[in-house]
Amino acid sequence: MRIMFDLMGTVLGALDRSLRPGIKDLIEELRKTGNMVYFWTNGRPEYYTKLLNDAGIAGEVYSKNGPLPFKPDICVDDTPEKWMPGMVSRVEMYVATGETASPLTMANIVPGEYQRI
Repeated sequence: MRIMFDLMGTVLGALDRSLRPGIKDLIEELRKTGNMVYFWTNGRPEYYTKLLNDAGIAGEVYSKNGPLPFKPDICVDDTPEKWMPGMVSRVEMYVATGETASPLTMANIVPGEYQRI
């Protein structure tokens, strides 16, 4: 499956751009089970690519304001919008280091029949 993660408020803290607790492990687990993980943002993709790389997460970052070269199967976002393609998984916003947010797990973003490809 192609899974698109929003960055601000989902992968990164909305205020301090810190990594959401457990997100790196989740991304690794998704990739190990055959899923392709991508990212998108309303900001500059180059800036967020560097932030992810500095945090040890490789991946392509796309703009929400332009066309995508593929259709995501699942979009994971703290503020989903009607135009988002595929199945949309709304998650609690992650604000900053020290703030709590519901952990993201494979079980709460990927339907069971697709967890193991």
